[in-house]
Amino acid sequence: MKRFYYLLLSLISLYPTVCMGEIKLPSILGNHMVLQQQSTVKLWGKSNQKQIKIQTSWDHQTYQAKTNPSGDWEIEIKTGSAGGPYTIKFNDGDVVELEDIYLGEVWFCSGQSNMEMPVKGFYGQPVFHSMETISNAQADTPIRLFTVNRNPVRQKQDDYHMSAWVTHTSEQVADFSAVAYFFGQQLYNTLRVPIGLIHSSWGGSNIQSWMSSESLQMYPEISQKHLQENGEIKSPNLAAAMLYNGMAYPFRKFKIKGVIWYQGESNRDKPQQYLSLFKTFVQDWRNLFQNEDLPFYYVQIAPFRYEKNDGISSALLREAQFLGQQQICNVKMAVTMDIGDEYCIHPAQKQKVGQRLAYLALNHTYGEKGIKGDSPSYKSQEIKENKIILSFDEVSLGLTSYNKPLTLFEITGEDGVYHPAQARIVNYNQVEVWNDSIKNPVAVRYAFKNYVIGELFGTNGSAVSSFRTDANF
Repeated sequence: MKRFYYLLLSLISLYPTVCMGEIKLPSILGNHMVLQQQSTVKLWGKSNQKQIKIQTSWDHQTYQAKTNPSGDWEIEIKTGSAGGPYTIKFNDGDVVELEDIYLGEVWFCSGQSNMEMPVKGFYGQPVFHSMETISNAQADTPIRLFTVNRNPVRQKQDDYHMSAWVTHTSEQVADFSAVAYFFGQQLYNTLRVPIGLIHSSWGGSNIQSWMSSESLQMYPEISQKHLQENGEIKSPNLAAAMLYNGMAYPFRKFKIKGVIWYQGESNRDKPQQYLSLFKTFVQDWRNLFQNEDLPFYYVQIAPFRYEKNDGISSALLREAQFLGQQQICNVKMAVTMDIGDEYCIHPAQKQKVGQRLAYLALNHTYGEKGIKGDSPSYKSQEIKENKIILSFDEVSLGLTSYNKPLTLFEITGEDGVYHPAQARIVNYNQVEVWNDSIKNPVAVRYAFKNYVIGELFGTNGSAVSSFRTDANF
């Protein structure tokens, strides 16, 4: 018996050990995900085997990826036109199959609390049309949602294992970002293709927390000492690079169509710096997602009383945001001058915000010619005797006040003191402004206060941003 046992061991030793594989995928690659259609996308992960076979059902192709000495693998594959559901099968001896995969349009949605606010609203702070929206959600609608949980870290995090793609059910829609959801819903209603939304935001965060440490080197006034220190950081959402490292960088390989952004309140005290940071931020994220022309659509902060209604701190920040779209290519801003809330910093009109972002994307990214999403924007002024004539860009069908008087214009002479002005729309795309007591007017400003209700619009319904003609940026 012992001789048989030793003989068996000897025979076994003549054959190589069969190693079973163990494929590990990042959480962004999972069931229910949407991959960017008609593109080249990356799939990646880890394995203890030298080679992985990957089968995609939309083209019935088999791809092969090789691991490096650390067990990492990565491969680029082609996607076809929008459709699904499909499967992706990974095989390294172990088999992992992802199901309910769609090809469509993928957007990254980020910012602070006005992006974070869910469809169901915050406590005591409602979102208009929330119950109707939540009740109408159907699981078979190919809109897929991925929420990035709060994950501030000092060093760039290669992977993220704290969330998963979910389907379009009432429960999931209720908890998802309202602005992001209404944006995606409008894209779906117009394009009729699957939509994937990745939501990564944190209330109260400043813009530098979403920027890479490298991009912030040109701002020595912004401390990065915390990145080399140990111990608790009391406000990680205000700490440079912390949210970039843990809530943006891990998704750099996932192909996206574009970014929507709603942030600014936490940088309100330094509007000129914000303009500079915003330009750097856009380039930083274009580098992150390896797309020099990545579309960015962002929301101008809404009117709110802040320190007092007649203060101008938020008007100055809105001005910086307005200038951003003029100074950066392929960037557009959704104006919210008409849908702020005097006493709540989280306005309830999130559907309008999401839709306005979508109209911009449908027009400028998807080329839907019938959709004009831009707000008219101040272009120039001409002084004629005691009046100032303002001209506007992006006025395809003219300006309107919906037949209500214009009361938010102010005018100043050489002394720099602003006074209430009379104003009227002329020639459909100009506004004439005057005050009979000012004989030599110099400049005009419109809605240039913390809280106002905008009253000047394009005929497409898009509000005009607050502005001043003597800006010194």
